[in-house]
Amino acid sequence: MDLDKYQVPQVGTRNRPEATRAAKGAGKGSETCTDHGQKITCIEVGKPSDLSATEKQDVANKLRAGSGDLVPWCDDTSVSGGKDYLKRDSACLKWATPIVFKYSFKAPDGNIYNPADAHFASAIEIKLDPVSRKFTQRFALVPMDPFIVEHGTIGMPGPVTMTPTFKCSPECTTAAPVWEGSNTWQPKGDIHAAYATFNHEWTGGTATKITSLQLDWTIAGTVSDGAGEIENDPQWLGNSTPDFDIRCDIVASATSPGCVFSAYKPTWVMNFAKTPAAVAHAWLIQSKLPNHPGSKAAGKPIKYLPASVRDSDLNRKVICPDGWAKTYGNPDTTPIDTSDTASCDEFAYAASYNSGGMPASLDGMNEVDTGNDCVQTYASRIATGDWRLYDDIRSAAPTWKEVCGRSAMSNYQNTQSMQPFSGTFSSASKYRLLDKDEYWVAFPEFAHCDASKVTVACTVPKP
Repeated sequence: MDLDKYQVPQVGTRNRPEATRAAKGAGKGSETCTDHGQKITCIEVGKPSDLSATEKQDVANKLRAGSGDLVPWCDDTSVSGGKDYLKRDSACLKWATPIVFKYSFKAPDGNIYNPADAHFASAIEIKLDPVSRKFTQRFALVPMDPFIVEHGTIGMPGPVTMTPTFKCSPECTTAAPVWEGSNTWQPKGDIHAAYATFNHEWTGGTATKITSLQLDWTIAGTVSDGAGEIENDPQWLGNSTPDFDIRCDIVASATSPGCVFSAYKPTWVMNFAKTPAAVAHAWLIQSKLPNHPGSKAAGKPIKYLPASVRDSDLNRKVICPDGWAKTYGNPDTTPIDTSDTASCDEFAYAASYNSGGMPASLDGMNEVDTGNDCVQTYASRIATGDWRLYDDIRSAAPTWKEVCGRSAMSNYQNTQSMQPFSGTFSSASKYRLLDKDEYWVAFPEFAHCDASKVTVACTVPKP
């Protein structure tokens, strides 16, 4: 199963430069100005007031034309300008648009004139590798149309050079940027795009098993006035805290260090075609119970419990004691064939803090005394490929106030439903889950089902 297609970009938050109250009232963004006596240069970032519809479309078109080389989904139409997005191994930052370089001068009469501004659309793409210490950032700087906005009869006095600085700390190196396209623009008709690629490497060793890396971005400008170069003090573009900080570790794998955006919650999808009964059970419990384990709509993620912290079998034995399905499970539980047996399935998963078997003293979220406290169901096969999940009427009807589910079903259905999890989802080479990392559980085949009724009935067509 291709889990990547279920990982949608998540809007993230980072520290950004704040505009003064006066600037906000004037519809201006944060800016840094440098006074050179008779000349003044300023860089303004991220105008708080909304761009016009035409400007928004121009920014989108400009960025889309050069986006996606490092992070392909950054080019998706759903990833709009003015926001920052992330996935587990990549990010697309489009908040800082536009960036405006302003040139002003003081006339003999004492007045300050602003003959022209240079407008840029910008974006930052970041690509991580879950099994590498190295990662890359790509900064796009694209002139808007029109690039030079003239406010008088005097135009921009000379070429404009924009210089971004990307920093990474602690325990992180940053190589000099590699440019694709010049970062200098001529004042008349020059609207070429420029892209700077920054390569970084986490240098933490065995003494530091987990490091949170902070990224920091600035941009400076230089303009020629005929007499020489006039530099502008760097304008801060913000830093990555909190959601775009990068977590690098050697905990998930001692032999394969790697880095991820730990603020991103990946989505786990069970294989319905292979294990429909187990998927139906998990969907029912997630949908009906008040704690909604793993539900993105309810904002109730699953918290991952690695084996290094607690053996999940200890949780499982609280809900599903050894031999429970054979001795106490519903007799109408159906195995697949003679080699299969009845088994006990629980949801939320045993390898999670959401499990009913996880003690509250160990930060368990839904501790129960026994699996008898859970919603009781069982699964039967009516025909090949036709499975049914039923309420076990031998016990009291569910109140739907329970915090866990227990179901008797085919051992193959039970064990195979989570068999790929460690290799295709939580592993160091995939989404690199560590203790208490949060993730969602989705059931796309059940999207049409209504779990709001007292009696839940839903038919899911065969794949």
